[in-house]
Amino acid sequence: MKEIVPSFCASSSLLISLLLAFLCISPTQSRLVVKITDDVLNDICSRTEDPSSCLQALKSDPRTATTDFYGLAQVSINLANATVNETHTMIMSQLDQTMDPKLQDQYTQCLEFYDNAIGDIEYGSENWSSKDYLALDAASSACMTDIT
Repeated sequence: MKEIVPSFCASSSLLISLLLAFLCISPTQSRLVVKITDDVLNDICSRTEDPSSCLQALKSDPRTATTDFYGLAQVSINLANATVNETHTMIMSQLDQTMDPKLQDQYTQCLEFYDNAIGDIEYGSENWSSKDYLALDAASSACMTDIT
């Protein structure tokens, strides 16, 4: 379980960082409206820790086929949020089902990490909306630290 989520979140975190770098160095906003093609997705995801998971996740969202760089960053944030929340729910379910005190402690600690990651993603999303890209990058990095 924990191997899958960090893999996607690592890809998502790096993807957001790459998109932020592009946004910060882009001399004009006109480049942001470039439609995301398969070649662009392949190029972006090839720079992540797990390119196939990155591609699979991004292509699973129908918005990816019609979006631009700005929209792709929002898709990435939404996917990271959904993934972390699903994992949090799964951990809570496991915690509720176990009677083993050692497992309960481990699940409780894991839940704390995922609670933090959920907060990081919410904070990052707020920063994305307000175009505070440096704070979004910091939130993305914090999320990765919380779950890896």
